[in-house]
Amino acid sequence: MKKTIGILLALVLVVSMFAGCGSSPAPSSAAPAESSSKASVEASSEAPEKEIIKIALVTKMVDSPYWQTVKKAAEEKAKELGNVEITHLGPPTEADIDKQVQIIETCINDDYDGIILAACDKDALIAPVQKAKDANIPVVMIDSGISEPVYDAFLATNNVQAGAECAKLMANLIGDKGKIAIVNFAAGTQTAIDRETGFTEEIKNNHKDIEIVGVQYCDSDPIKAANQATDFITANPDLKGIWGANDQSAVGVAQAVTEKGKGDSIMVVGFDNSDDIKAGLKAGTIKGTAVQMPTMMGSMGVQIVLDILAGKAPAQKDVDTGVTMITVDNYTSPAMESILNQ
Repeated sequence: MKKTIGILLALVLVVSMFAGCGSSPAPSSAAPAESSSKASVEASSEAPEKEIIKIALVTKMVDSPYWQTVKKAAEEKAKELGNVEITHLGPPTEADIDKQVQIIETCINDDYDGIILAACDKDALIAPVQKAKDANIPVVMIDSGISEPVYDAFLATNNVQAGAECAKLMANLIGDKGKIAIVNFAAGTQTAIDRETGFTEEIKNNHKDIEIVGVQYCDSDPIKAANQATDFITANPDLKGIWGANDQSAVGVAQAVTEKGKGDSIMVVGFDNSDDIKAGLKAGTIKGTAVQMPTMMGSMGVQIVLDILAGKAPAQKDVDTGVTMITVDNYTSPAMESILNQ
């Protein structure tokens, strides 16, 4: 867009130079003058083409159901606006922090007009975001933020509170007593840190008879999550529950519990939503999950970038997009179904 503006300015200068070289003779008859006026009217009636605004949607990976939901919402908003182009980018895994940093650097060099970013690491992405801002590129964070508020806006679930809600559900499921374990998804991601903090603090402060026997990180790999859950089950024959802190974690945990024949004795609580999560709720292998609003993140992210480009600052920098606890008892209700099928 910036290059296009420069070309237009150059053309205006050229036209001005020709106009200053002399004036055209007056028309010799009414007919030519009328024709010239008609052409001018027709030219002015043609609506100018809107500049295409290029926005990079950079997520922690690209092929998970969660990020595909964000992408779909962003693209639908872009289609509604008519002059926005969304490019979805991301590393192959959430653990590939260096690759995500490289992607942001490339977006800056490729002259994107705005960036929507879910950070793989709360510290490593500070410098790239600051560099984008220094290049006058708006940056809207979604889902997973960074530890310095150098961005323009941050749209996310209150993950500390959501983690606490998962802990409350787990405590209720196991009768507020017994051993539980956590399979989280990434040690350095702010989202994972906040969810784990909310969960563990709720157990520590309000459920004195529940013991967390350990925490493992699966890098959002369901196979790795299943192996970690199996290790927890083997080491703790009296285990009562396992919390999977995102969709891939929960799906892997549920698989391990099922394969061990522990579906009735070990409660599985998840986080996020996917076809596999919904299948787990239906089968009863997953007892509940905290569902975010990724559609809001994608759609609002695009709108805020455009507002900033138009000179309108966000009404608030940090926006809680909300979370809903969905369980085996309520997932078939119309309200819950609409949230599950975002």
